[in-house]
Amino acid sequence: MKLLKFHLRYHPPGITLEYLQKGIVKNREIDLLDLNSESDVKEIALRLYQKEALITEEVKDQLEQCLDILKKRTEHEGPSGKRFYIYKTLMTHVLPLTNVAFDKTGNRCLSGSYDRTCKVWDVEAGTELKTLSGHQNVVYSVGFNFPACNRVLTGSFDKSARIWDPETGECLATLWGHRGEVVACQFNAKGDLAATASMDNTAKLFDARTGGEIHTYNGHTAEVIALQFDPNEGQRLITGSFDGTISLWDTRVEDRVSVLRGHDGEISNVQFNWDSSLVGSSSLDGSAKLWDARQSSCLATVSGHTDEVLDICFDWAGQRMATASSDCSARVYDVKSDFKELAVMKGHRGEVSKVCFSPAGGCLLTASADRSSRVWNTNTGNCIQVLSGHQGEIFSCAFSYAGDAIITASKDNTCRIWR
Repeated sequence: MKLLKFHLRYHPPGITLEYLQKGIVKNREIDLLDLNSESDVKEIALRLYQKEALITEEVKDQLEQCLDILKKRTEHEGPSGKRFYIYKTLMTHVLPLTNVAFDKTGNRCLSGSYDRTCKVWDVEAGTELKTLSGHQNVVYSVGFNFPACNRVLTGSFDKSARIWDPETGECLATLWGHRGEVVACQFNAKGDLAATASMDNTAKLFDARTGGEIHTYNGHTAEVIALQFDPNEGQRLITGSFDGTISLWDTRVEDRVSVLRGHDGEISNVQFNWDSSLVGSSSLDGSAKLWDARQSSCLATVSGHTDEVLDICFDWAGQRMATASSDCSARVYDVKSDFKELAVMKGHRGEVSKVCFSPAGGCLLTASADRSSRVWNTNTGNCIQVLSGHQGEIFSCAFSYAGDAIITASKDNTCRIWR
């Protein structure tokens, strides 16, 4: 075996070793989830050198340089965080917005709307690139295929999903079969599968290249409103339902692998952490739960909110979890060891419907019905910045992959780009 080159993965921190074995180029990923601004680069390099046969004495200096680049990227967010300023206001649709999403570069974003379209935007210029037209009802869910971002997936109240080419605006495939509105959809990590969740109590799996249906996932007794592929292999799928349960599915078979029961109310969101060892769930019963994805057992129920928990997310390293609630607050919990509460974010005057971590994990972004979005320090819970200016409830927000831009979407029918 011969090492060819190092590839850096910024979020979560990691290095991919590209090497040659018997004339075939292969890759091996090394996760560095604990890397932070205080890490000793030389010590980490020595540990990897001793453990990994591909890393020889000749490339140790290059490895240290790579680790130093990753370390500096984690230092991008200081204790007070980056200040964001309004960069562009996108006058997106005539009818209300439903969802927004960045591509990996942060140069393009998507917006879905009640006007039955999805639009592709040039973030830098603030101009519309393409309008994806064809759905016969509300476009409710939108997303790119990561990391290539050369395909767009949309889910609609017309009971279908569609796959598009964002460069040409052409519809490449229409995913039929649901008997109710499609309210969530996602590509897997390889981009060869697409999953949909519907108000008809089912989820479906499709071949993203042909649009052909592969499986129908039956078992939920109420609407399926959330789903996610495991972030790496894309061979497992989780679904969350208004029946109060979470289901785990193997994409290679149609049968359900397991059911996670314990919530006393409707599920509002479900997510895998980075290595897919944990599943997080939020519920209208006022709690969030952490589950062992392999044992299908509940590890912890995190309480503290006094009203419905509307959203949940893990940081990129999968070591912390954040929750958003109707009680106007957000909370951050440790999921690496003891599941204790790390910070409480209070200050919003309306329900918090969305939370997301910055890529390096130093900041938390919240969207609220009080017409503002806020950036918080995840260690202290202090508010770093209030992003104000929208004239309606903010229902969605996201960081770009690099963490240098934010998008907020409001019921005032505008998206704002902050840099």
